[in-house]
Amino acid sequence: MLRKLWLALLFTVIAFPLWAMSVRAADVTDVNWVTRNDAPIPFVRVVLSLTAPVDASASIDKAGTTTTVQLKNVKLKTDDTSLTMDPKIVTKAQLKQSSKNVNVVLNTPNSIDVGDIKVFSLKKDKVNNKPDRMVIDIQQKGVAPRSVYYGSTPKVTKPTATSTVNTDKKSNKKSSTTNTSTQPAKPPTVVATASQPKAVTVDYKTSGGIAGKVITIDPGHGGSDPGAIGPTGLMEKNVTLPISMKLKKALEAKGAKVNLTRTTDVDVYGPNASGPDELQARVDVGTANKSDIFISVHINSFSNPSVGGISTYYYDKTQYDTRLASRIQAKIADEAGFSGDRGIQPGNLYVLRRSLMPAVLVELGFISNPKEEALLKSDAVQQEFADEIADGIENYFRG
Repeated sequence: MLRKLWLALLFTVIAFPLWAMSVRAADVTDVNWVTRNDAPIPFVRVVLSLTAPVDASASIDKAGTTTTVQLKNVKLKTDDTSLTMDPKIVTKAQLKQSSKNVNVVLNTPNSIDVGDIKVFSLKKDKVNNKPDRMVIDIQQKGVAPRSVYYGSTPKVTKPTATSTVNTDKKSNKKSSTTNTSTQPAKPPTVVATASQPKAVTVDYKTSGGIAGKVITIDPGHGGSDPGAIGPTGLMEKNVTLPISMKLKKALEAKGAKVNLTRTTDVDVYGPNASGPDELQARVDVGTANKSDIFISVHINSFSNPSVGGISTYYYDKTQYDTRLASRIQAKIADEAGFSGDRGIQPGNLYVLRRSLMPAVLVELGFISNPKEEALLKSDAVQQEFADEIADGIENYFRG
């Protein structure tokens, strides 16, 4: 007997009448996949392009090695029906027409269960010319979450690019940056590669007050990458963006100059990019804008729903990264309703390691914790986090 996993596919994010889903046929026009090794547990992502939103269900066989995702009332209109994939996570995928439905059959080398698979929909993105999509994530079985995401001491390696610190409290002089790649100064159209040119330098400032300082804010995830998903279906990307937008306003009110790696629900580098390319594209926004600091906004997640709390990660590449993390954590740690202060923690995370200026990554609670997920939906809580981070940054620039 099949173990049935009926998935509620986040209809609230699809601006399409529910009744129409049962009567309007859609086509599968394309399929892409990628292995994401930049997550605590590596996973394979399969993205199916559709001509309209669809309903779906999923099942796992008794052995746990064959997963079938069925798209309802759909026609198969792509020649890519057989995919050879990652031998460690999903060995292959096959798309088959079955009466009025399309079955996506995925084979895994190890037995998986309900907790290892996520299926969700992404709405049509007219701005970036992206169709409706169905996304299937299957994570690698038998792999513990990498401890680096939860604060183990990293092995410090210096970036190949260089940075220069300017501590002159009276100086508002902009530094010069030599960059051999062509990168516009504003996201999300910035073009990036997986490695920074060696000639790049950033003359960042660390004191003299917040007025005039250049700050890059990175709303975590976005576009084809939802990030972590809470028990009620709340996507991390839909929390990090509004908090980042509120943070931008709070910082500008204090006199700072603020750039964001994304301002809408998009991938910064491009859809289905490799982990390093997508993350480097975010880092490149900070470099292109000659930023004084880089702030990445995330929401944590863990397999145990009782785990919660607030933390700030840093990579100790300069003498200022720890100070920045401490100033921000001191302001956000006591947010009401969250499970306490998890402190500042070293993290060998790409955007921290590769940023040429002091950088931190804030984890504003756990979306996997039902109580904290509910709070993260609140506009008032999002505003409080934004104001607290802004106050912490202001304290950092006081020296």
